[in-house]
Amino acid sequence: MFELIKSIAVDRKNSLPVADFNARYRATGTPVVFGDLTQHWQASKKWSQDYLATKAGSLQVPIYSSSVSLNHGRPYQPVLHSSLKAYLEKLGSRKSDFRVSKLPLKSVPKLQGDFLYPRLGFDFNINSSSLSIGGAGVIEPITQSSSIVHTVRCNFGDRVTVLLIPPEQSEFMYRVGDSQNSVRDINLDQPNLEKYPALRELSGYVAELDFGDALYIPAGFWYCASYQGVGITLSLEAFRGSFTQYAGAVTNAIYNRLASSLPLRQARFKRLEERAVAKTNARLSVSKPNSR
Repeated sequence: MFELIKSIAVDRKNSLPVADFNARYRATGTPVVFGDLTQHWQASKKWSQDYLATKAGSLQVPIYSSSVSLNHGRPYQPVLHSSLKAYLEKLGSRKSDFRVSKLPLKSVPKLQGDFLYPRLGFDFNINSSSLSIGGAGVIEPITQSSSIVHTVRCNFGDRVTVLLIPPEQSEFMYRVGDSQNSVRDINLDQPNLEKYPALRELSGYVAELDFGDALYIPAGFWYCASYQGVGITLSLEAFRGSFTQYAGAVTNAIYNRLASSLPLRQARFKRLEERAVAKTNARLSVSKPNSR
């Protein structure tokens, strides 16, 4: 997966002391996979499609799609709502890009006793923790984490491949406006390098997450995930940064909240994306005149 993007494998560690984690990964802004962080959690023994359907099946959840035709000009809005049980029942029946994305964990209290907050020197917040679910073939759209949000992404399903791009390479990501999103039809698994030549400049990390693995994603990283089977992801978030970073993060949060609530017309959003493509390609041409 993501073979056309230059990348190296994320380090994999077991029983990593907190002091070593802080010095080698957190302080340097480097991702790492923990192979044993969740091994004593109840989630590692219980979480499955049937378990989630039993514990929270009646919950109405928003369903997202990357299909432009289904979005009707509202790229950050769900395309439909469904009970979690009905969604889970359809996961294995047919291939679909429908996914549950960042469902607030506080809305499913019956699951909160199944895990522990890892002791990594962060203060994790239940209000920002979330659950994501996708079926085989789902590729999450690339998004950027906030400059003050550190994430531990725990996998309790089939293998998930995660691509991570450092924040220093944001100039190549075809960011739409001041949002934390790239142009919608960019597929980093099969990128169109003729249309988006700046993607050739990217250099990142790839993490292969099997059941029970946990991935540390440093603040500010761009990332997306490809599901090779049914994936159940628990994302635990912690806030930490300087005053300047907090101020910038608040501004970006307001912008993204407004953008997600506006019923943008397809034509207007397409113009925003075209502007992002033109701006990024022009910047690339100036810095690398012979780039193709």
